[in-house]
This record gives sequence, structure tokens and C-alpha cells, in this order.
Amino acid sequence: MMIYRSRFLLCALLLVLTVSAGCFPMKSPERLKKCTSIEDALKIAGEVQFVCLDNSSLARIPAAELATMPKLVKLSARKTRIEAIDPGIGDLKGLSCLDLSQTGIREVPESIGKMSKLRQLYLSDNGLQGLPAGIGDLASLQYLNLDRNKLVRLPPEAGKLVNLRWLRLNGNQLTELPAWIGNLVNLERLYLGWNRLRDLPVEAGKLVKLTDLDLRNNELTALPLCVLQLQNLSRLDLDANKLTKLPDDIRKLTKLKVLSLTGNMLPEAEKDRIERILPDCQIIF
Repeated sequence: MMIYRSRFLLCALLLVLTVSAGCFPMKSPERLKKCTSIEDALKIAGEVQFVCLDNSSLARIPAAELATMPKLVKLSARKTRIEAIDPGIGDLKGLSCLDLSQTGIREVPESIGKMSKLRQLYLSDNGLQGLPAGIGDLASLQYLNLDRNKLVRLPPEAGKLVNLRWLRLNGNQLTELPAWIGNLVNLERLYLGWNRLRDLPVEAGKLVKLTDLDLRNNELTALPLCVLQLQNLSRLDLDANKLTKLPDDIRKLTKLKVLSLTGNMLPEAEKDRIERILPDCQIIF
């Protein structure tokens, strides 16, 4: 045992000496060059990569000024009161991340579709009642957060977002999901809590990469049958619906690790049955 320990300590010492000698230079992760005001950003317009205007008194997005910053990849104006988005924002074609959460905006301009490199779009906690058709042109989009708006429907063009991996629609006014949801074949996480859904379309069963599905606080009286086709599902939240039983075929979800069912109308006998057919799943009643 002492021999092995000595060898381990020797190897560790050699690694430290090698790194110290510069053979494996250790670098901290590269950070974006950031400014917290437009004025400061304009001073280094050719270098700034991230403009953060969170919690400021900003009343509009200065799109023309931002368009003079060729390296700009991230823009955040969270918790401002811009209320409307300048259509010129579409000229910020280098952006990969845009955060306009909690700004009071009620619509998104069609020009947003020009932002072909956008990968993350945060629009939560606003007053959006709809989305423009141009949203479907965001071919690089992987993350879309629309939580806590006033959406009653989604445009068919959004079915073109085939690279989307994470879609958040919690706290809207959706009564149904469109059939095109099945086109989002790379989707891994889908959050639909606090809506008015009574079912899901059969096409949702095509979301074979889905690992997380949140359906809490809806109006489900039965588990949508399409859910049984989601073979990679590991987390399923069905809290606060109107369920009285689950189908036997839920046992087919062999990768399911967490199933939450609080706030439903499940009899004790049904709870016992669910635990028997899903012995390797953590079930929360």
C-alpha cells in the first residue's frame, strides 16, 4: 500500500512541476469583453462583445449604435422598461444571445428573423400575445424562453426551429399545442406548466430526444398517449392536473427517473399500483 501511495504522490508532483514549467499552460476561461452602458461600449465599439444594460433606465434599444459594434455577440436589457423593440435590432446579425426579459414588451418585430446566428433568446415575463412569422427564420436557435407571457397560440413558422433544444412556455394561456411541435426533433426539454392544456397532439410523440417534460398546472384528465412514445424521458412533471389514474403502458418509459404527481386525484390504490409498475422511478405524490 505504501508503495502505491508513494507512486501516486510522485506522479502528482511531476504533474505540478510540468505545469509550472509551462508544458501545459493553464489558462482561465476566456471572458467576453463587457460594457454596462452604451456610452462605454461606443468608446471601444470595435472590441466590445457583451453589452449588459440590465436594471437600467433604458427606454429603447439603441439598435443603430449597437450595429457599429462588429464583435458584439451578447446583449442583455433585462428588467428595463423599453416596452417596444426597435425593428433595427434585426441588423445585429452577429448576436448569439439576446435577453429582453422583464421589459414590458408586447410584440416582437418581424426583423428578428434576420438574426441568423442567434442561439439563445430570452423573452420571459413580458406581455407578448403572439410571435412574428420571422421567428421561424432563427435557424441557429437552441434555447427559447417565453415563460409568463400572454400567448394563446404559436405561429406555424416556429415549426421550422429544428435546432431548438430547450423550449419554455410556462405561464401562458395555451389551450393546445400545434401539430408542428413534432417537427422540433432535437428538443430535449419542454416546459408547459401553468397553461390550459387538456391534451397533447399525437405528433408530440416524435420528440424522441426529449428528456424533460413539464405539464404541471394544466387541465389534463388523462396522460396524453403521445408521452408513452418518449423513450428518452427521464423527468415528467404532472403536478396539479386532474388525473385519477395512469395507463399500464407508462412502464415502457424505462429511462424515467422522476415522476411528480402531487395535487392530482389519485386514489391510494392507484398510487400503490404506480409504484409497483415503476419500481426504479422516484415518484412524488
